Amino acid sequence: MATRSFDTTGRPALRALGATGAAWPRRLALFLVVCTSTFAALPQPARAADPTLPQYGPDKHEGVSSCDGSTCHGSAAPRNDRNVLQNEYVTWVEEDRHHTRAYKVLLNKDSLRISRNLGRKQKPHQDDLCLDCHADNPPADKRRTENNAFQIEDGVGCEACHGGAERYLRPHDSGNTHAKNIELGLYPTDQPVARARLCLSCHFGNRQKFVDHRLMGAGHPRQSFELALFSILQPYHWEPDEDYTKRGKQAPNDIKIWAIGQAVAVDEVLDAMLDPKRNRMGLFPELVLYDCHACHHPIDKKQDWQPRQSTGLGPGVARLNDASFLMLMQALRVVDAGAAEKLRKDLRALHQAASEGRGDAQALATSVRADIARLLPKLEAWRVDKAALRKLSKAILDEAMSGEYTDYAGSEQAAMALQTIVYNYLIEGLIDDATYDSIEGRELSKLLATVQDPDRFDPNGAKAAFKQLQTRLAGR
Repeated sequence: MATRSFDTTGRPALRALGATGAAWPRRLALFLVVCTSTFAALPQPARAADPTLPQYGPDKHEGVSSCDGSTCHGSAAPRNDRNVLQNEYVTWVEEDRHHTRAYKVLLNKDSLRISRNLGRKQKPHQDDLCLDCHADNPPADKRRTENNAFQIEDGVGCEACHGGAERYLRPHDSGNTHAKNIELGLYPTDQPVARARLCLSCHFGNRQKFVDHRLMGAGHPRQSFELALFSILQPYHWEPDEDYTKRGKQAPNDIKIWAIGQAVAVDEVLDAMLDPKRNRMGLFPELVLYDCHACHHPIDKKQDWQPRQSTGLGPGVARLNDASFLMLMQALRVVDAGAAEKLRKDLRALHQAASEGRGDAQALATSVRADIARLLPKLEAWRVDKAALRKLSKAILDEAMSGEYTDYAGSEQAAMALQTIVYNYLIEGLIDDATYDSIEGRELSKLLATVQDPDRFDPNGAKAAFKQLQTRLAGR
């Protein structure tokens, strides 16, 4: 069986994922939509308590400088005498070009224009609306100010994801178990559900911070996220070897992380629909929850509209962005076929209720969220083997052939999923290195090219690319 290899930074050497996935920038777009559907407020469904996100935790943030020592996490190269790589800070600085530069983005002309368009009183680099996701932005009393240790200019630094280090900083280097470090404030990023909640809090939003349609209309880039692929492209600054799990951490599985990420993404979309503070823009619902490209396309361009069975909607109707729903449905076809069929029916009903402004959209959203809560433990317990990989790739590609990915967002999510799946074909020994290189250079590259630019997206071209990959994987 092929094994996951690591380069000198501790990152997994994923050629397709590292080379092509990183080329998907978020693009600026202006949005002007007229939609008449409305939602009525209903009680919120209860969900299991999640770990407190690092920004809102009780511990002080010590600053990136507390981690960057050469004997801590700032080694120039990985070290073999400890149970961690110790070059994590260097990897973050040199290779994580998104998180390290997140604060600096707020200083550019695009950010200033967005702020002016919104009529904000503060500059972007001083505005919590922006800082909440472009930096580690805990309250002022949760920042270590001595010796200027905490610097918000560091961007999305260590503690933005790992939690304020006030209590765990010294003990975590003294042989503590992972569970003990979590007790002391470390955020459990090894747990897929917790990681998904953390990442989506900025890459989609939550009740405390949210990129709404007004912010999009002012010029903010379109949000797009997939947990497994983005975790790899971050890049990896950890090595899930034997002592990784001995310390009590969960061994990662790309496919499980992908499926859980989709489930949590669906849950967050539904939570936004149910949140009275987020689901209205005056007379309108929160339009950021809808598919951008259902309305935003060049007026003078011939539109080859195609129906989708799963929506039951006709042309010219604003429809929910259901890309993560579609991906979760395919995962459930492998894990729980009955739940997949129920989600299919519920999604169609939700589309129709939302497009007509019916109050039962809220009841449907509440019901699906309850289903997600029940299904997450099943996804966490999923043992992904060769048969599961084959079944999953078949489900996604069969759905492509049925015309379900005629929307850009659906094709984009399916393409990201298939990158991860094909790489795991290699890991599980379903294909060899030469075959993987060939698929990556031909079928996957062609598929990725179809979703490179949303303004040039051609559903027929995407379907043809999915078909070529389906043919290549047949019988493997």
